[in-house]
Amino acid sequence: MVIPRSVARPRNTSSPIKKASSVLTRDLESRAAVALDEARGMPPGHERNEATHKALVLRNAVELHEFLCGKRDAAAG
Repeated sequence: MVIPRSVARPRNTSSPIKKASSVLTRDLESRAAVALDEARGMPPGHERNEATHKALVLRNAVELHEFLCGKRDAAAG
């Protein structure tokens, strides 16, 4: 069963809430990229697995935030 999302858009697109959410998204994406780069530079083992897990958790947080805020790009949907 597919439930279509609302297509309603806020009238004021420059609201502080939207700006804050995009800042949060960029921050999470940046942290995920840094964590993944650090993990790739580590030798195989437990610490590398933990660092990779941290990067994946951060990336999932980005996707969850985008989903909840309705900021999915058109290619994904």
